Amino acid sequence: MYPADIILPSLALTLGVSASVYFFAYWWRHRDDKHSRALLFWAIGLFLMYWFQVPAILTGLGKVITVTDFNLFFTLTLPITFLALIFFLLGIFEISGFDIRRKFKIFLFLWFGVAILFFAYYFIINGGAILTYFLPLGGNIIFYIPLRLIIIATAARIIFRSKLRTAAGIAGVVCVIGESVLGLARNFFIIDNVLKYPPQFWYVVIAQSKFFFITQTLSIIILVFGFYFLHLAYHRLVYGENR
Repeated sequence: MYPADIILPSLALTLGVSASVYFFAYWWRHRDDKHSRALLFWAIGLFLMYWFQVPAILTGLGKVITVTDFNLFFTLTLPITFLALIFFLLGIFEISGFDIRRKFKIFLFLWFGVAILFFAYYFIINGGAILTYFLPLGGNIIFYIPLRLIIIATAARIIFRSKLRTAAGIAGVVCVIGESVLGLARNFFIIDNVLKYPPQFWYVVIAQSKFFFITQTLSIIILVFGFYFLHLAYHRLVYGENR
């Protein structure tokens, strides 16, 4: 057991909770502000993601995670994390001012519905019995990788808005893109490594990987700063000062 195994996820949990509460409180107080809905989306997304640091903290404290625990963990984590990423994307759209067409909103809703059915089949209906590589490969290729690429492209477009091309705005975009790059690295890590094991044991790759859990923890920390910087950039653009 290393101090970092406890400190990093604890820091991510603390920052995630604090940022989620701050964003929600700001939205509640300023619901008429143009960008406050972005903060609500980010508060919800962070809430869906940060509490998954608890298993990492327990593991760092020496708790033994069983196969059953991992089945339950991934039953909840995979679709909920996908939903969190959708909320992050919607928040980026809101604060960027880009118009979201109704068809794209319907597409995101249907995409998430398919993800729910996909993961529910494997972890609930199929009882966690994994006989093929389709879950780890399909889940990453069909759901996570495309969504992260969309987030990167959308965040990068903010730089082309001259009024948001400030130090805070650029820092926010860099952090959001950096988190997505870390997420893509985890996705490709899973794709590359699961093929080394029988499909029934693909989660062993994750359970034994410090890379996966450390980058997952860093993702939350980077996101908190990224969203705060974007909020700060937009707020200064509209009001000219902190509020």
